Amino acid sequence: MEVNALILTVFLDITQRIRQEVVKNESGKKRVEEPDEQYQLNNQSSQQIQTLQAQLSDSILFLQNNFSEQLSSTNKISKDIPQDRPSGEYWITTDSTSSPVQVYCDMNRTSCSCNTTGGWMRVANLDMTDPNQNCPEGLRLVTREEPPLRTCGKHALGCLSTTYSTYGVEYSTVCGRIIAYQSSTPDAFTPYFSNRFLSIDDVYVDGVSLTHGHSPHQHIWTFVNAVNETQTDRRACPCTRPNLNYIGVVPPFIGQDYFCETRSQQHYLCWDGQGCGGTSTYCEFNNPPWFCKQLPQPTTDNIELRLCGDEGISNEDTPIEIVEIYVR
Repeated sequence: MEVNALILTVFLDITQRIRQEVVKNESGKKRVEEPDEQYQLNNQSSQQIQTLQAQLSDSILFLQNNFSEQLSSTNKISKDIPQDRPSGEYWITTDSTSSPVQVYCDMNRTSCSCNTTGGWMRVANLDMTDPNQNCPEGLRLVTREEPPLRTCGKHALGCLSTTYSTYGVEYSTVCGRIIAYQSSTPDAFTPYFSNRFLSIDDVYVDGVSLTHGHSPHQHIWTFVNAVNETQTDRRACPCTRPNLNYIGVVPPFIGQDYFCETRSQQHYLCWDGQGCGGTSTYCEFNNPPWFCKQLPQPTTDNIELRLCGDEGISNEDTPIEIVEIYVR
């Protein structure tokens, strides 16, 4: 049995016995009427529970002390979890974690178009169509009655961010999708067009910037939100079909790693791969909604999502509905 599974088995076994003692104690109270007998029962049960709790603590400590090498060796999901394992929750430890953490590993992912399947660790899984999910730290809940929606947006102009931990797992490929709504009039790459001195650390886009690392951030993918379906200037997507002479500028530090879309009158979602008409400003060359990014070199950096806009949220916002990110 694997060490992490062994620890979990010991934990479940002893905690189950603790629960049984508690139930036994409660049922015993109903049958005992004399105060002295009640005291003896409570005292005996309390001692048994304390003994079991001590056994649990000692057992886990023993396993961690005697198998510390195995517990700190899982730095690559694709290497250390066999490819024939099913997708699901796994307990892992890395050099960055002091105790095992539970992560979801997808062994059959094919939607990322990364020419590989197994060995993906999910680091972000936000679906605001689920009423039980909440916005991640740093973003605010945005709701609307018509059409009905629950999304996560910014508080003010600039970039607001949330960070997804990779738990120190080394990865070199990132795949995922982000689906959002257009609110008012976001202007695509206009912030960078207006100030070519902006860097990846600045508000260079109206939309979402996905990065890893800091000072400077390292680019993964950019999700661009343009103003509407008919614009043919710098406020539109670079791939606008009617616009053969795009006058805007794509920031050189993102290259071709971006999606760009605007809502249409019939379709409100952005970057979902749907609702693309003949005059859509939708970029199809990167095959949305799923992106796949091969990094220049492996890293263990956490992944940061920044929701950006250079104007107030009453003028432009990109509230997000779905965030799903995997690393390998």
